[in-house]
Amino acid sequence: MIPLLVITGTVGVGKSAVLDEIHNILRAAEIPHACLDLDALAMSWPERGRFNRDVVLGNLEILWANFRRVGAERLVLATVLEEPEDLSACANAIACAKPTVCQLTTAESIRSARLRSREIGAGLEWHLQRTVELQRILDARSRPDFIVTNDDRPIREVGLEILERAGWPINSPA
Repeated sequence: MIPLLVITGTVGVGKSAVLDEIHNILRAAEIPHACLDLDALAMSWPERGRFNRDVVLGNLEILWANFRRVGAERLVLATVLEEPEDLSACANAIACAKPTVCQLTTAESIRSARLRSREIGAGLEWHLQRTVELQRILDARSRPDFIVTNDDRPIREVGLEILERAGWPINSPA
């Protein structure tokens, strides 16, 4: 089985930043892995499926095969699991995946501040509306294995908590 850790949450919750930190932790511990922010795999047009999901899943399957070829043994994804079938679709793209889902949460005021610091123009208004809408959807539908708060604490603490709760022990090299 391939350990698959999926970090999900609404817009502005810090999925990408936490993914980067988890990569740094795993790399320092010399644990063979790959980390992917699935938003980056969706940037194409014309779109296929909701938020270009068909393209994302095809790209994920190809990239995972390459990561496996070069030695990755674990996979960490940052994505939004908005629909119940989103997790199974990701897991199906990874042969023999054993998924664990962490949902990040943070206060709306913090999400809004993060979005205001990175988005511009019409994209800002869309993201500010989407963070509220998506949080309501996740509150109603999401069934993560565990929830981690990503408010005002060091990102390293957040990453380490996620890895510990996912059952991914970190042993730093001697």
